[in-house]
Amino acid sequence: MTIQSQLPISMDYDSFTLADGASDTDISATRSALWDNIVTARSFILKTNKNITAKLNSTLFPAFPILIGDSPFQLAADYMLVKNIYLSNSSGAAATIQIFLFG
Repeated sequence: MTIQSQLPISMDYDSFTLADGASDTDISATRSALWDNIVTARSFILKTNKNITAKLNSTLFPAFPILIGDSPFQLAADYMLVKNIYLSNSSGAAATIQIFLFG
């Protein structure tokens, strides 16, 4: 009997500072370490030390908040595949961001 694993087969990670006032920062374009090993993330974890907002895959989609109390924020593969993340920061200070992508 063969059991197929549902665990990710690849991952990427990056840590960076998101400036206060940043709006719809294109993470795929600005953070070269992410999406090196995978094309589409089946899940991801985002950690932040400030309240920020995020959009997934397109700036046309609605933004959702990621609050300090929600950090780390995790999106599982059951919801949507992620090809890009757009982040905004109007917290009044730079935010330290860590992103783990799993493919």
